[in-house]
Amino acid sequence: MNQPERNDVQSMSLIAVEPNRSVIITDVSGGHGLKSRLAAMGLVKGQQVEVLRNNRGGPVVISVMGSRLMMGRGMAHKIIVQPAE
Repeated sequence: MNQPERNDVQSMSLIAVEPNRSVIITDVSGGHGLKSRLAAMGLVKGQQVEVLRNNRGGPVVISVMGSRLMMGRGMAHKIIVQPAE
């Protein structure tokens, strides 16, 4: 019997990513409003982003398509990513 294919790549929230790491967005765990707002900023499924700053108490700063974006930790927590290869 064939076993289901395993995905060895670990998914995590954007707030778990260390600075100077590149990741790829795999999902957004939010409603239509949040997904639309993120899409307007270029943050869509499949987009690669680099985490520039991720302090424990402050906002998350990322680079996407040559632009820097800053977002609150609540919003960043809803963005699901995987390490870029």
